[in-house]
Amino acid sequence: MILHYGNNKPKYIRYALYSVIILAAFALQSTSIAFPAIFGARAFLLVCVAVSIAMHEREIPAAIFGAACGILADTSAGVEGFNALSLTILCAVCSILISHLMQNNIVTAFVLGAGATAIYELLYVVVNYCIGMGVIPWRQIFTFYLPSFLYTMLFVPVFYYITKKVFISYKSE
Repeated sequence: MILHYGNNKPKYIRYALYSVIILAAFALQSTSIAFPAIFGARAFLLVCVAVSIAMHEREIPAAIFGAACGILADTSAGVEGFNALSLTILCAVCSILISHLMQNNIVTAFVLGAGATAIYELLYVVVNYCIGMGVIPWRQIFTFYLPSFLYTMLFVPVFYYITKKVFISYKSE
């Protein structure tokens, strides 16, 4: 059986490279020795990767890669399915915003990365603490989630430029 890629071969290579980037980010995020927590704060690398990919892809591939990042994050998180659902929706929205309202540049990457990370963390607090226990963990918000947000923002340009390079190198059009 002979496979015919047609004009889609660069797209498949691009998707394979995105998958490698996602797996590398997951390995770095979930390994405390290779990627240490600073003052208890952790970087949410999969959120950065998902948003960066969503900025360069259309809505459906962006949502699929967001779901893949979410499924990997769910393997080490508390609420099953939360990460997959939230990252799928956030990535689809980011892709739509880039397609119709915003330009694709580093400033927009920071805006979308910050917005997606803030919404992700806020939803996580609401789902895990407010609904479960009925209290808002103010101390954890200021000692873990805010520093983690800032730590995550350090990696937005890294993943933005990596995914941009992959997208430009293997553009299918």
